[in-house]
Amino acid sequence: MSLAYPVTARNRSRGRKVLDTLEGYIRIDLVEERMFPASTILRYLSVVFPVLLYYFQSTFLEISNQLFMMMLIGTAVIAGLQDALVGLTSRLNFAMERGTLETYLVEPVPWALIPVAMNIWRSFTGAVLACVMVATGCLLGAPIKLTAVPAALLVLFLGIVACNALGSFAASFILLFKRGEPVVALYSLAAAVLGGALFPIDVLPVWIRWLSYLVPHSYVISAERQLLMTDPPPGGLSPGWSIAILAGLCLVSFVAGLFVFDRSLRLARRLGILSI
Repeated sequence: MSLAYPVTARNRSRGRKVLDTLEGYIRIDLVEERMFPASTILRYLSVVFPVLLYYFQSTFLEISNQLFMMMLIGTAVIAGLQDALVGLTSRLNFAMERGTLETYLVEPVPWALIPVAMNIWRSFTGAVLACVMVATGCLLGAPIKLTAVPAALLVLFLGIVACNALGSFAASFILLFKRGEPVVALYSLAAAVLGGALFPIDVLPVWIRWLSYLVPHSYVISAERQLLMTDPPPGGLSPGWSIAILAGLCLVSFVAGLFVFDRSLRLARRLGILSI
């Protein structure tokens, strides 16, 4: 009887191992959510305050609802993609500090799957935060095209996948050098500016505007505004082009990010950074 579980675990198919790994990491996140309910509630409440800030600011300055919606969408996208971008590095730092990273690595699953599994719940909750912000804006009277919501969710999903890939590169850096938070924080701030969270990227100087096309945030924000706003700002890419570019970014960066993360783990193991 004592050998039944190990034999069963070894004989699992690759697809079963993937599903079990994703389920296991999601279960860990759900346990942490239940352990700290106040933190979870405050996290969702905190995203409402920027919406109220922009709403009262637009009312005081007599700004149109379209401009309020433009700022709201940009801020919501940044908030939604932030968890996908920094969730893996946060979980990785936490596991390294508690000494549980090696425990994750001894499981009979491909190491390249770990970044996806560790960040899947935070990516989902990030998307929920973005939806909560937009829904709050709609309750305050911001106009939105409801028929475009499915396409907008697709764009948000592609942006989350692309940011997960970027997070894998940052996690690889943390594995080898034990530091990486300043790099991720700097990129997050730059992405908010270059992505045009509060303004169209056309207002940026020409010499820096080309950098906007290197971050996925700019394509997500542009497509969301084109899809959801009844009168979107001029000059943005069409949603079709944004989706195509995001899909290409996801394919290339996701494969490359997982490959680099897997190689970083193996290099850290050879260098003795990991005790496995």
